[in-house]
Amino acid sequence: METEEMDESLLHTALKIDDTDDDNFDLDIPPTTGNEYLRRVRQEAKECPDVMVANLDTTVFHSKQTIKVSQPVICCPAPRGLAPSLSWQKHQIATFSTLRQRFIQHQAFLKKNKIKPAKVPNSNDAESWCRLCFGRLTVKPRQEAEPMIQNGDVQPKPAPSPLQINGSPPLVSIISAMAQPAIVKVLQYHVNWLEATGFTSHQGRWLYALMTALQKPLIPEACSLLRTLARLCSQIRATLTQDEAGENQLTELNLMICLVARYFDQGDLIEDGNT
Repeated sequence: METEEMDESLLHTALKIDDTDDDNFDLDIPPTTGNEYLRRVRQEAKECPDVMVANLDTTVFHSKQTIKVSQPVICCPAPRGLAPSLSWQKHQIATFSTLRQRFIQHQAFLKKNKIKPAKVPNSNDAESWCRLCFGRLTVKPRQEAEPMIQNGDVQPKPAPSPLQINGSPPLVSIISAMAQPAIVKVLQYHVNWLEATGFTSHQGRWLYALMTALQKPLIPEACSLLRTLARLCSQIRATLTQDEAGENQLTELNLMICLVARYFDQGDLIEDGNT
């Protein structure tokens, strides 16, 4: 009762009601004055619950639904004995964080010295990015080595042999030349390719490099892509057997999930490492 009186006191009176008459009026008798009508309305309103829920049969709307809402992204649990330990995850996060700082410093160096960025495909040209990342490109021989991002560090790339037809590794010069919208767009391509063709170590290096350049806080699109990436990696990991546990693929899949969950703050995807 006190709560109702407090709520009423917070509302502005729209129509003044004369309460001098006796409240024990018969609701079955039609009101004879405007004041009686308003008092009946107020009395009926007090008898209604604060929240009303309509009991509708929503199945009749299924055929007319135009927007589908996807289920929340949930990672598949790791098979017994294949989940990464907590100490391993912390070490990977520390290594990744250090690499990101070095990459930021490298970008600042390029900007300060006005070094012209490398030429990369247009971010909307998925076919050109596919050729660049996975092959069918003729690489001209170079005398000097060029660095690339691999295994959480910046390492020199050996000069390729003439007419080498392979996908390019994620060179620092390529990643540095990509604006943030391009990073998100190419990440989207890789997530789509991962879902269509499966996971490879070569693609894992590209995903790692793109996440190295991905800015925080995440925009909604990037956040959704990372969560989808973690889900796909967990699904692939769930198919691995104990015999395959010692291969590099398990470590790489665990690394992708770990970075998304712990570094990019997707707390509901975190694995405690006890399974």
